[in-house]
Amino acid sequence: MPRSIVDFSAISPIIRDEPFFLHFWESKPTEALKFLKDPRGELAKTGIDLPADCRVETTIENHDWLVAHSQNLSKNNGTIICGTGGGNVAKSYYKVSFYAHTQSEVGKHKKKLLHGEHERERK
Repeated sequence: MPRSIVDFSAISPIIRDEPFFLHFWESKPTEALKFLKDPRGELAKTGIDLPADCRVETTIENHDWLVAHSQNLSKNNGTIICGTGGGNVAKSYYKVSFYAHTQSEVGKHKKKLLHGEHERERK
């Protein structure tokens, strides 16, 4: 089961009012493989229930790196797969993007935030 699930509509009233969902989660390689086999079922396990007429589109941004560092998605060896998803509501699709990395990458990179942590939007 994916973890670190974040619903940005729950955090931001701006996103909450938009006609789409925006989500984030982390998975292990074997969980990502389950997702690729049954995306709608795996999304439902995280609480994302899509109507039958809503298609699921998936991109793996660094697919070659992921398979090389997880023995073709068969080993949970510390590789983290971040998923972002958005769509549905007024859109008839839910778009998922996966990006894989190691634990050592977490917190390693400096980011220039568009606004403060306690602000709702950029002024």
